Amino acid sequence: MTLQELVLRTASVYMDRTAVCFDEGNNQPPVCYSYKALLSAASELSHFLIAHCDFGGIREIGLYCQPGINLPSWILGILQVPAAYAPIDPDSPPSLSTYFMKKCDLKYVLVEKQQLSKFKSSHETVLNYDTVSVEHKDLALFRLHWEDGRVSTVLGDRADQHKVTDREDRVSAESRTPEKEHMDMRHDGCLAYVLHTSGTTGTPKIVRVPHACILPNIQHFRSLFDITQEDILFLASPLTFDPSVVEIFVSLSSGACLLIVPTSVKVLPSKLADILFSRHRVTVLQATPTLLRRFGSELIKSTVLSAHTSLRVLALGGEAFPSLTILKSWRGKGNRTQIFNIYGITEVSSWATFYRIPEEILNSAVKHESPVQLGSPLLGTVIEVRDQNGSPVLEGTGQVFLGC
Repeated sequence: MTLQELVLRTASVYMDRTAVCFDEGNNQPPVCYSYKALLSAASELSHFLIAHCDFGGIREIGLYCQPGINLPSWILGILQVPAAYAPIDPDSPPSLSTYFMKKCDLKYVLVEKQQLSKFKSSHETVLNYDTVSVEHKDLALFRLHWEDGRVSTVLGDRADQHKVTDREDRVSAESRTPEKEHMDMRHDGCLAYVLHTSGTTGTPKIVRVPHACILPNIQHFRSLFDITQEDILFLASPLTFDPSVVEIFVSLSSGACLLIVPTSVKVLPSKLADILFSRHRVTVLQATPTLLRRFGSELIKSTVLSAHTSLRVLALGGEAFPSLTILKSWRGKGNRTQIFNIYGITEVSSWATFYRIPEEILNSAVKHESPVQLGSPLLGTVIEVRDQNGSPVLEGTGQVFLGC
């Protein structure tokens, strides 16, 4: 089973339902696609890519774009080739984007036409690419030609600013040639997407994720959050942050609606709250605590977590979970939103654990100062606590090891 097969199977039942809405936050009606329109656009892109791409080896296609109505169909179109999509954020430092494309040895990049000038100006000094000659609707296809060593030191200064641990060195080394050779032996269509880690503790690592590794997340969250075709999910995460995969495919594999807004709107708390909870009545929100805090305690209590909010599920992850004291202060009287702490790392395909905060704790007047627990492993995830010698710890403290 693949991500696109999950969507195809669901879409066959909900062809006329709304699959995606894009609201620019400018008081204009949102642009919406039905599941039928979504699949049609995806198939057109797939046929275009098959006609113009000569892969050989691993099939990976870069996607350089901003969030918009076409984003899900572009991702599905790449997956149906079949190929893996490699998101590239136009707002990222050009040196990081170039490093990512080079390390992935990308041969093709789809560039949103509105971002063409930015793509060219950001990468003209380190990229050797064909003149744009092949276009498809709102996209342009670039074929890249890398010169050996051209960007080998592009992140040198940045990496020197951080102390890279021995463990990170080993992971980085293992993710170079050996990983590439291993993946080349896998069957076509194995990979779903390719991302890079943030690089906050050293040189970013490239993470290639097969469908089989991310599907358990999708399936478990669909069940855990009881997602139905009546739900509206918000694409809160940037495409380069792997929780976006969960947001997109939990929605599209359930017959639900995926709401997308421009990146610029996400930093405008009042406007974002109005779009999410007044205009569209979002029911499921997966977000970082930072995004939630942007609303401010008053708006959270009066709108996001009010008694009459549309929000059924709030899943917070990617950062330290707020203290229970703060969380309880954010909830309006009578709020019934289910709140989850979710934890994971990119290397194990997004989320690894979940913990639903019990209602009795949320409604209790007793102060809870202890940190919120990580909870239970998600489907397909293995968690162990080990001591410094690598031996399992059944009681006491140790280091958490995650696997899948």
